[in-house]
Amino acid sequence: MTIPAGPEEPVDPAEILVPLVSAATVRIHGPEPGSPFRGSGFFIAPNWVLTCAHVALTGQEESVGAARRVSVGYGDEVLSGVVEWAEPDAGPGRDTARWPAPDLALVRLLDHVEHPCVWITERTAKSYTTNQVAFFGWTPLDAGPGSGEVYEYNGRCTISGQLGAGSGGILRLGNGDEMPYGVSGGPVVDLVRGEVIGVLKSRRRGQDGGLAVGIQQLRRLPVAKAPQDDLYHRVMTAHDLHHADHYRFVPDNEVTWTDAHAEIGATAGRALTPGRRTRLLGLLAQLPPPAGARALQDIVTEVRGSPVQGIPLAPRAWRDGLGLLYDLRRGTMELEAVLRYAVHAATADRPHQADDSAERALWRWAHDTAAESDSLTRMFRNTLMEERRTRLRTRGAVTLERRPAYQARTEALLEIIPRGWEPGRYDWRVSVMPVGGEVDCVEEDFRGTAFADLPARVAEPLAEAFRRCDEPGHTAALQLAVPGALVAMAVDTWRLRPGGRMLGAERPVVTRRSDPPPAGGGPRPEDDAALMAEREDRWRAQHLRRLDATVLDCDEVAGGDLPEPAVLREMPRETVPVLCRGAATAPQMLHDLVAGGHAIALWRREPVAPEAPCADYHRGIEQTVRQARTAAGLPAAVTALRADVADGVPEAYWSTGLMLFYDDPTRPLPGTDELLETP
Repeated sequence: MTIPAGPEEPVDPAEILVPLVSAATVRIHGPEPGSPFRGSGFFIAPNWVLTCAHVALTGQEESVGAARRVSVGYGDEVLSGVVEWAEPDAGPGRDTARWPAPDLALVRLLDHVEHPCVWITERTAKSYTTNQVAFFGWTPLDAGPGSGEVYEYNGRCTISGQLGAGSGGILRLGNGDEMPYGVSGGPVVDLVRGEVIGVLKSRRRGQDGGLAVGIQQLRRLPVAKAPQDDLYHRVMTAHDLHHADHYRFVPDNEVTWTDAHAEIGATAGRALTPGRRTRLLGLLAQLPPPAGARALQDIVTEVRGSPVQGIPLAPRAWRDGLGLLYDLRRGTMELEAVLRYAVHAATADRPHQADDSAERALWRWAHDTAAESDSLTRMFRNTLMEERRTRLRTRGAVTLERRPAYQARTEALLEIIPRGWEPGRYDWRVSVMPVGGEVDCVEEDFRGTAFADLPARVAEPLAEAFRRCDEPGHTAALQLAVPGALVAMAVDTWRLRPGGRMLGAERPVVTRRSDPPPAGGGPRPEDDAALMAEREDRWRAQHLRRLDATVLDCDEVAGGDLPEPAVLREMPRETVPVLCRGAATAPQMLHDLVAGGHAIALWRREPVAPEAPCADYHRGIEQTVRQARTAAGLPAAVTALRADVADGVPEAYWSTGLMLFYDDPTRPLPGTDELLETP
């Protein structure tokens, strides 16, 4: 494949890119000096190596986390490294085909050394590229584990397809050059765009071709509460600063990736030249990370003029948002979007204070780029300046205002729907539920899933939903929307990854009802509007006032039967209904509470023997509600109890199986515009 370079002769991009990629491709060995060769990897940022999980972890199944060491061969040196992250964190051994996606690992070098880095694409591809690609790695002369001397290897192929949902997933590599043993973990490079788009995972036995993992799968890295602890942002920031610095300061005779992009015409006809793109990414890297994936997507939507559809893994860094603007429209429209995006990034609300000089430097870049462009009108330049002033004024006003006592946030939603004609099987949908916006479906399956398979089936969609919802310092809640028969579903006990903590011990999990009251059990249609208003008033009051827990169905404190709906409607607004012994009848009781104007309740899903004392449950509930102060604190309070139970804290055992009904009437479930109407 060639790219025209001018009237004289064509330029083969491989001639320019192969030396750059080869220089950053390394060998992965076991932890001890002289350990056998395992596979390949490559530098993606100073002192960071990306490889496959099966390459980094094979032979270290008994070790965990930072105890897992590897040796990294770079040139004539053997460097020590530690596996900081791998997914999966354990696997079935050397059989690469059996290691599930994404099969990636990040290795941090313990020895400091100067080295080059590849260029990682910032694009969020919606489909696999049709360009020719090259793959790189190392292989022993006599193929096979434990073989002797290894040699650099690179080959060519095309991407022939994509496995599973999501563009950043597994890419099938078509017939091309041989993929020998050892190249797993090496980079896959788009030869037209001059950027690494994937990691080679495995070869196909007995035939040409193989599999690669899209580089966007790095967004699966856990979201840290503190920005400085977020591994994804640390690595991507270091990557972009490395390339920006080398473009500005390297000697004249050293070819940088930016030079290569210019020589192969990687950005021909685009809004940004290679130099402008490198400088912009370096400036964005000096800002604090966005205030969560949702905030970043909102900015992208505003500057694009329309929401981004079909993105399987949400953008997490400023570079990811920039990549979503490419191919918007060629020419002036794309440049206008990029410049507005730079202004929004420089003036965004932040959970932590930004360096003023970093924001000013980004604005100067946008201002100068707009001024140097002959295609932009004076009106647009003036609008860009005014937009910056307006956003700075608004941001300053927000920080001075006193925050409200309760503030709704973007949350994840899991809807589970039984298949009445197929007992034991369920349809489901995972969505992101923003405040005041349309619900965004992450993934859904209406083919019927067995109950026992639900946790594993929804694990990755939920993980992606959480990545889109979580913000620095804030872990988003999960709303579980189920019909009455499933209100006792113990989703809080699910584990979304092997060896991980229970879901309810990591984040708030609250229950909502998705079905209407049974015949004769609900309010009359003409009362619906008034009842909805009552529920909203009670909901808002409970988020402003101190709460009072009231046990309604226990023989020790009440008559044992739930009061009539009319009595429930007369209760003080700060009252939180508590069910003690009503596990078996909880579905009907919750319907009665809704009919009585209540949107919040506590109960336990495990039945209690009639002779069992429950004073400890009453005391624990009263203390929990008192410490939560308002309804806004209840989800976190229940999460803390679930974490204590998971950690074996005896004083928390009274709360085993504690459930929180938290059905926000101001945020109806998808497809509902009336009280508890089926979605």
